[in-house]
Amino acid sequence: MIDKSMANTNYSQYTDEKLARECKILDEYAFQEIAKRYIRPIFNFVRRYAHSDDIAEDITQDTFFKVWKNIKQYKQGMKFRPWLYTVARNTALDYIKKKRASLFSELDDNENDLSFADTLRDQEPDQAEIFDAIQTKEMLAKIVDQLHPDHQIVISLHYQEELSFDEIAKIMNRPMNTVKSWHRRALIHMRKLLKNKETQYAP
Repeated sequence: MIDKSMANTNYSQYTDEKLARECKILDEYAFQEIAKRYIRPIFNFVRRYAHSDDIAEDITQDTFFKVWKNIKQYKQGMKFRPWLYTVARNTALDYIKKKRASLFSELDDNENDLSFADTLRDQEPDQAEIFDAIQTKEMLAKIVDQLHPDHQIVISLHYQEELSFDEIAKIMNRPMNTVKSWHRRALIHMRKLLKNKETQYAP
């Protein structure tokens, strides 16, 4: 049985990693705190795969069920958040595969064929310039929604969840150079969308 005194513990002060350790000893209150912190971010994340609120809700529910069921697979010393997002991604892909739902097109064959130019730092668009031009969260959401689904996920994880490219690569099960290329292409596309918007509303 779970010690009822745990209910009086201030779990909001715990790090994600400490909460995960507590979950390993079946502390349901620690798990509730994890769900409280991440249910909305995970929903937003899997929504990029599902393209449906109802399906995203199902995937989110399945994700947290798997987290609780498989928490012992989380290894001490690992960062918890990338592990959680990996579970979410795998759950989303499994769900879509089982439902035989082709919810987004496959990447072009050349997505993984990185040219030498793609690896040059000076090819990176000015991030500050792009995000400074985005005036509201609503405007950001509309622009990101026009990106390729994989590019959307990279932008979301890197800027909203503040994950490194290495962490994102592990979550998405792709080489880090591929993730960096997706990030670069996403920024280029965002810049084009912003320029089109400026032209559209120009006097």
